[in-house]
Amino acid sequence: MIKMFKLLPKDIKYQFYFGVVVIFFNVIISLILPLFISQFLKILLEKDPQKIIDISIFNTFIIFQGVKSVIFKKLIITVIILILLAVITSLSGVVITTWAGEKSSEFFRNRTFQKIQRMSLKDLGTLTHESLITRVSNDVAVFWEFITGATSTLIRAPLLIVGGIVFSLLTDLSLSLSIFFIIPLMSFVVYLIIKKSMPLMEENQKVIDNLTKVADENILGARLIKSFNLYEKQSNKFNEVNDKWLKIQIKTNNLFSLGNPLFFSLINIVVAFIYIIASQKVRSGVIDTNFLTNVNVFIEYMFNISFGILLLSMFLGVIFRARVSCRRILEVLNWQIEDLEITNGIDLSQNNDALGIKVKNLNFKFYSESPEFVLENINFDLKPRQTLGIIGPTGSGKSTLVNLIMNNYKYNDGQILINDIDLQNIQTKSLRQNVGIVYQEPMLYSGTIKSNLLFAKQDANENEIKESLENSCAIDFVRTFEDKIDHKIEQRGKNLSGGQKQRLSIARTLLLKPKILILDDSTSALDNITTKRLLSNIKKYNATTIIISQKINSIKHADQIMVLEKGKITGLGSHEQLIESNDWYKEIYLNQLDLDK
Repeated sequence: MIKMFKLLPKDIKYQFYFGVVVIFFNVIISLILPLFISQFLKILLEKDPQKIIDISIFNTFIIFQGVKSVIFKKLIITVIILILLAVITSLSGVVITTWAGEKSSEFFRNRTFQKIQRMSLKDLGTLTHESLITRVSNDVAVFWEFITGATSTLIRAPLLIVGGIVFSLLTDLSLSLSIFFIIPLMSFVVYLIIKKSMPLMEENQKVIDNLTKVADENILGARLIKSFNLYEKQSNKFNEVNDKWLKIQIKTNNLFSLGNPLFFSLINIVVAFIYIIASQKVRSGVIDTNFLTNVNVFIEYMFNISFGILLLSMFLGVIFRARVSCRRILEVLNWQIEDLEITNGIDLSQNNDALGIKVKNLNFKFYSESPEFVLENINFDLKPRQTLGIIGPTGSGKSTLVNLIMNNYKYNDGQILINDIDLQNIQTKSLRQNVGIVYQEPMLYSGTIKSNLLFAKQDANENEIKESLENSCAIDFVRTFEDKIDHKIEQRGKNLSGGQKQRLSIARTLLLKPKILILDDSTSALDNITTKRLLSNIKKYNATTIIISQKINSIKHADQIMVLEKGKITGLGSHEQLIESNDWYKEIYLNQLDLDK
């Protein structure tokens, strides 16, 4: 938590410091106020209106003196001023610390999100997206709760406790013996709460991650759940996780709720003890107005001490949650990103011609400790403007291969060359400006058709947008909308069909006019006629093309076709050559031929 505070900008830190100073003065005023209020008792008990009365603190420091009527007026004015100062400093402290807390929350939410944006696909897979969502939202919110409360509680509570003890000792030494009874007992209660609640706080954050994961899966997979009547099963799964969270919350809340009755019971015992001492003095006949004043002041300070300890105990839950949340946020901020960004490399934009791709002895596995390679000994040479089709069983490494070409992963050994330039020497920004990819899962953001297309090229004009829509065959359905390219798209394109989303994703990539175009099984939801038209249109761009598909009809006219099985190339050649030489390819082709008939 201290590490996170150190990361804050100076202006936010200064705001917190100023808030601490204001709260400090507020507590001092709150401690002084009972000393003056208690003096009313001395004035009211005095029967002689002409007798000179001393208004003193701790029976030592005389503030002012005079006859009853004069002193009464002065005391009223003093108390009113102190109350006003207490209200002003209290409100100011809340406003200042709340503002600083909001700015802190915004700062860390932005920093965490920016760090996530720079993570590689491997990093994102390791941390998991549901955990990252929880960290950006829930964990930052917990930190906000801590930082706003800490400035107030962690300053106010210790001052109330220490100040209360000091002022109690100065007020009456004999009554102060009760302090040595109440503080150890209250401290022991706080210790027990800490010991029992810490493991629960740790477990709670893990359960929240799991809760987010299950909820996310159920929302994204709503169609599947409805299709297979899985509502009851998935509801039970969610309820199981939710019940686990509920049990942890109940246990935690029960622990902290024990503090209040225990503390107030102890306070009442101490107050009874004070009255016992006072009654003994009454019987002995040594009591005076100063002692009665001291008793009232002392009880007030006992409540201040107890309230300070109670504040700390109540805030412990926030501290423990914040401790876990801060550690999770810092894990993201300190995460050693797999640095794939190349800023000082070669700019491919300087070459106006199509680009070739050559892969030599490429080997790759996601984790160094993994026993097997995901891709092994991959070799091919794709000349400029040629087309490579890639086919293979699920999990054979097809998408992984194109992700390596896009520099989304770092390969273990071998080479990927773009126009005979090693991928490791090419500027990443330039690579992604010249190599366009359409992924398996089309990703559309809430907005409009136009706003989604402009992700590829922000300054694209109407003619460029129209051209990309025509060549992707998306114009067929876009023109049916009344508002055309201004048609609203819901989050993840929920109001569009699978084929419509794929065509818009292709249109977005074509708007980039890439020199290398990669289609990662991005025509799977299109019918054969539309697929044929689209592939014909793509040739207008004169781009080097890689097409991954499970449909041989989509790749059979490619210059080369690669068959990938278990991360290895088991066939490479033209359609006709593979029919003759590769049994798997021939079997798939004949099966698909029967289906077409």
